[in-house]
Amino acid sequence: METTERPMRRKDREVTDIVAIHAVLGRATVCRIAMVDGTEPYVVPMNCGWDGTELFLHAATSGRKLDILRANPRVCIEVEEDVRIVTGSTGEECTSHYRTVIGTGTAVFLDDPPGKSHGLNVILRQCHPGVPDEIFPASALNRIVVLKIHFDHLTCKANPV
Repeated sequence: METTERPMRRKDREVTDIVAIHAVLGRATVCRIAMVDGTEPYVVPMNCGWDGTELFLHAATSGRKLDILRANPRVCIEVEEDVRIVTGSTGEECTSHYRTVIGTGTAVFLDDPPGKSHGLNVILRQCHPGVPDEIFPASALNRIVVLKIHFDHLTCKANPV
């Protein structure tokens, strides 16, 4: 699938080091996932986990976002860290510090129990450090959906402190 890639306007803030981009994904606990519902945009925050290659998300077995993703699995995700608003006495003195990653890709529904378990454990490790990996019973896996995002494009922009 062809993506719409545009050059970043603020080249001085562009981060191109893939290791740095992956590190931001590996620290994020919440991502915003944008979808298209017919002709309407729809975005929702979700807990996430990065295994170094793919981003994993989980959800209940039904709902608007899953209906949308079944009809159109193309997504855009956004994560950020180190966000700080800097105020000043004039508008020119006001700014923000941040690091943000935006990625486009395809959401894939994981149906196999080992894949679902892997994705859930990735999310647990990232969102709840120190919690040991779990072996999830079939009854628990049947109550949720696990998605993995295959990225075809990632960008990162930063205005660090």
